[in-house]
Amino acid sequence: MEKYTHITKMENILVQQNQQLKELNQLLDLLDAHREEYKQLISYYYSPQRSQDLEDDSKCLIPQDLKRGVLSEDEIFDLMGDYRDTALRMLETAVHMLKE
Repeated sequence: MEKYTHITKMENILVQQNQQLKELNQLLDLLDAHREEYKQLISYYYSPQRSQDLEDDSKCLIPQDLKRGVLSEDEIFDLMGDYRDTALRMLETAVHMLKE
């Protein structure tokens, strides 16, 4: 039996790899499903509405208990950077997957 332990090891790797790819595809499906919302957020970031909201916030016209991370200096900008970094990582991973 010890002679065939590698089969169990390879079987476990196969199951794990299948599960990881399934999870990755589910996450990619989720990103795709919410792509339009991301576009809306980026449009808001560059919009006159956000400029007005920033001005209103500086005048304390927006209730203090209202969550407003979208008005912070870095939240949306950092998200855009994270999107870019993640996209680059996905490309690099895809190249490695195709070459192996």
